[in-house]
Amino acid sequence: MMSCETLCNCTDDEYLTMLRLLTKPLKDNRGASLVEMTLVTPLLISLAFGFIEFGTAFYQYQLMTTGIKDAARYLARVDDPLAEQDKGKDLAVYGAIGGTTKRVPWWDVGVVNVSFVDPPTANDPDPTTGLRPYRGGDEINVVRGETDVEYQDLGLLSALNIPRPRFLIFQEERVIGE
Repeated sequence: MMSCETLCNCTDDEYLTMLRLLTKPLKDNRGASLVEMTLVTPLLISLAFGFIEFGTAFYQYQLMTTGIKDAARYLARVDDPLAEQDKGKDLAVYGAIGGTTKRVPWWDVGVVNVSFVDPPTANDPDPTTGLRPYRGGDEINVVRGETDVEYQDLGLLSALNIPRPRFLIFQEERVIGE
């Protein structure tokens, strides 16, 4: 059996002291929190930005949905919806006819479409009762407001090479005029 003196030219006490000095950093917990936080912080920041991005997308989707519904309701209640379509588009995008502040900063009047559903809905009387399913004439006109846009993200989706979602929103309303 070899002694400490032949291995490292030191006494047993010197060897044990040196061994304690070498293993002391392995038992020391100081600084562990800093290392853990350094590893976890980027993940937490990415997660927080992901929540912000998703929340912003959902909020803007809701604003655009409300705008399209407002436009379709407005156009369903005017006498000539196609003549008033510019006002309906303004109502969808700005929240008011002739408005100046957009509901969603990147959403534009040019991507809002207004049309009639073709063919008009038939409103034939029931042969047994003679009653029509809807009040009105033989045909029921339906106006459709819609938009199909690509979400303009805050930058997180682009940074992660995730394709931007498309928002296809539409609302159909029966034309009743004034």
